[in-house]
Amino acid sequence: MSKMINYGIDLGTSNSLIAKFDSGKVEVFKNPRGHKEGLPSVVGFKKDKILIGDKARDYIEKDPKNVASRFKRKMGTTETLKIESLNTSKSPEELSSFILKELKGFVYSGDSVDSAVITIPASFDTIQSNATKEAGKLAGINEVILLQEPIAASLAYANKDNSDDLKNSIWIVYDLGGGTFDVALVRIIEGELTVMDHEGDNYFGGTDLDALIVENIVIPHLESIGVFSNLLKDMKSSSGRYEKDWHRILLSAETAKIELSTDLSAEIEFDMEDDNGDEIDGSITITRSQFEGIIKDKIEETTGMMKKILTRQSLQPKDLKFTLMVGGSTFIPFVREYVKEVIGIPVNTDIDPTNAIVVGASFFAGDKPRLNNNTSNDQIKSSIKVRTTYERSSQEDEEMFSAKIEGDLKGMTYRIHSLDGSFDTNIKPLTNRIHEDLPLRKGEYNIFELTIVNSLGNIIEHGSEQIQISQGRYSVAGQMLPHELCLVKDLAGDNETILTRIFDKNCILPTRSKCTVEIGRTVYKGDGGNDNLIKIMVVEGSSSGHYLTNKPIGTVEITGKMIDRDLLKGTEVDLTFELSESRDLTVSAYLNGTGQDFSKVFNPQKRDVTSLDLGKDILELERMIQSEQNDAEGAGNNETSVNLKPVLKEVQTLLLDAGNLTDDSITDDKFKLEDKKRSLAKEVYKITSTKRIDAAKSEYFEIKKSTNKLIQESGNDQERHQVKEIFGREEVFLRSTNITSIETATTELNTIHYQILMRTPGFLIGMYEHLVEKRISMNDQVQSKNLIENGVNLIEQQSWEDLRVLISRLWDLMPEEEQSTDEAKMFTGIV
Repeated sequence: MSKMINYGIDLGTSNSLIAKFDSGKVEVFKNPRGHKEGLPSVVGFKKDKILIGDKARDYIEKDPKNVASRFKRKMGTTETLKIESLNTSKSPEELSSFILKELKGFVYSGDSVDSAVITIPASFDTIQSNATKEAGKLAGINEVILLQEPIAASLAYANKDNSDDLKNSIWIVYDLGGGTFDVALVRIIEGELTVMDHEGDNYFGGTDLDALIVENIVIPHLESIGVFSNLLKDMKSSSGRYEKDWHRILLSAETAKIELSTDLSAEIEFDMEDDNGDEIDGSITITRSQFEGIIKDKIEETTGMMKKILTRQSLQPKDLKFTLMVGGSTFIPFVREYVKEVIGIPVNTDIDPTNAIVVGASFFAGDKPRLNNNTSNDQIKSSIKVRTTYERSSQEDEEMFSAKIEGDLKGMTYRIHSLDGSFDTNIKPLTNRIHEDLPLRKGEYNIFELTIVNSLGNIIEHGSEQIQISQGRYSVAGQMLPHELCLVKDLAGDNETILTRIFDKNCILPTRSKCTVEIGRTVYKGDGGNDNLIKIMVVEGSSSGHYLTNKPIGTVEITGKMIDRDLLKGTEVDLTFELSESRDLTVSAYLNGTGQDFSKVFNPQKRDVTSLDLGKDILELERMIQSEQNDAEGAGNNETSVNLKPVLKEVQTLLLDAGNLTDDSITDDKFKLEDKKRSLAKEVYKITSTKRIDAAKSEYFEIKKSTNKLIQESGNDQERHQVKEIFGREEVFLRSTNITSIETATTELNTIHYQILMRTPGFLIGMYEHLVEKRISMNDQVQSKNLIENGVNLIEQQSWEDLRVLISRLWDLMPEEEQSTDEAKMFTGIV
């Protein structure tokens, strides 16, 4: 069995493919039933049979309630498809596993495909990425490496025969597939591909163009000749009267779309009853110009993403080599022409857009060693062990080969020769370490054989594969992270709105990051209460926004029952975050107060969206915008008010769209709307950032003034140094548009301020007396009574350090709502 993965899979929304890398070439396997590349990503259930691919696609017109398609766009969600014939439901991951199993059957060699590179859209979030790996495991692919589709497409182009000279060049990949869209800026440096920047939409692809035909051309025509109360809603609802017609007409629209790539018109036939039971049948002719008219706005959105990348990277069209078109929907002439005209970059259509992704995935798989390289039972055991090191892709004329040899090497020799006979080291004595410069034929896949012979002239099996090096071919420097990952500072449950960026958008994977935080309240050993814990929460999205506008990735909770001793407020926790190439996030926490380590691999929860909750969220967003507008107008901030108007209009349109959703919708519309809601919430947060920044600056100056006075009266040398350091960087963070940096400085001053106060007897006595007044609201009356009585003695004895610990324990007995009310006062010494 090869030590490389070699197999690549394009798990697509509309069609899926499998291919294998072998000796420098990629073979895309054909379906043994029909002998064509690709498999429609459709699964049907007919009594006790499972239909996959074309048969399932044909069956959807007869029995849509037992056929699933386009489920890739629901990966990582709680959505399931009810299968009437089985009286059960299937998740998107289970449905995807049926496609993957069928693809494995395309491999005629009989190889067991238990390791594979599976492609995902670059815009897939961490939850969707994990769901793809889960689908692979359900299909018996125990080792799944994820590869972003723009990288795969670029690899396919860069490594194709007779490709252009791409050294140190930059281009854009425009990937419009069946269900998703990606645009990525790619650069080659010293033979390695790197994605510099990316934008995308997980809910836009060819299937949405099909829906536009149905919604904007077919349905209005049907409503003009028949009687329907709400045809579109009844088509998209699983309990709707016309659900079957939706699937049938949608397939016809897809066929018409394909025909319009070569013809100037196409027909869609229909045969159905209206609400009165009257038969309406016939056909409607769609012209290419009509089709282009209804898709123009959506294609314009894609070019807007391209412009955003170019602006962000300070690039002009002349700086780019071309736009590489990938995905079946780029066959549409209008798409190619519009992108070329608007962006002003030549369009490159030199690779097959339908199989480029799987070809690139296979090139990538050919460079990826299998993690599980257990030798098979029938492998001949060797008396020596060989570990080889060399680059599998090279731009040089020769490549260094090294090997470490273990075992009894007495009397042994080795020889390395190329299979084409162009190179031979001849026989050399075998030592523990060998090094050879292997000459490479330009633009070729070079294969060498390492032979080891003992003193008797017998060849020794060493288990090392052939040496395979591609010259002039390109490899991947690393995949980029499409979204920021941030830590929600909720170690005490007090300040959830502050986000700390852990990993930057577009950073190269795998990657690692560290940070140190302080816990915000004392955590007591042995106490298993809901509030007695350290909570480490990670979200995906911009650190400059509110954490609720981002997607939760996972949470690590360390409770009182898990620690060896009490952890006092302010104790430092060292956090380490590790992110693998396939987006597995591992979080490790070291508690300085106990010396304990905790580690967890995050397994993100699936996305759950209901029509009711979505409507409530959009209504709340509408109210928030209106409130922000009123505040801006009251403060004379006309710019903010004006900027919020178009966002409010979009939110109100979104509210109407959400109102048309049904709980049993057969589409993924609610996920599209939920994504749009998040996007608009981020836009609101961005527009109103000036207001929050001004408030943050005001709070900073207030604590600066009081801390400066306190530090002069009671501060020590270390605290004076800390305050001086904060004041020294003041000009930088006050000029920044990032509110987090201002809030961080404020928190640091608050901590020093509170630290000094907590050494001051007068403040400690005042805080103690305040808490005594609050005793009646404390959670544990018996414990609070004992602590209060003990406090009297500590004050008489002037045991200020013990009194400080006692105050912390009393504070933790307070209800959360009262803590949040009084904490600001306590920080500034008012209480």
